[in-house]
Amino acid sequence: MASQPLLASTPLTFELPRALVDRIQSCRRGLGLKSVSDVIRRALDDFDFATFNPLPREQCQISVRLSPAGKRILFHHARRKKVSAGVLLRSALEALLPRPSQAKRGAPARKAAGNTARKQPARKKRK
Repeated sequence: MASQPLLASTPLTFELPRALVDRIQSCRRGLGLKSVSDVIRRALDDFDFATFNPLPREQCQISVRLSPAGKRILFHHARRKKVSAGVLLRSALEALLPRPSQAKRGAPARKAAGNTARKQPARKKRK
């Protein structure tokens, strides 16, 4: 099977922090470049890949099983909010899980589903 030739210009999409996008625009104006793509090409041309040493990642990848209905709901809301399913998942986990600093201070933890308060036994009638 013959490999397909690499296209001359192929769009790539990256998710970047807003502050970095603002710096790209500032750099574009400062260097007199025509586009964001020109800034990226310039950065890659000037970058020393040989000495690059990546910082340890704070994130790790997990795999979970969701019911078809749960998966459908997650992706439905991701499309409606125009975000990735990962953003919604992280937001849902942040809302559910207490932060370590809150847990140490004695912040009230959420009760697990099905963990309901029990009724006190009925008092005996006095004669």
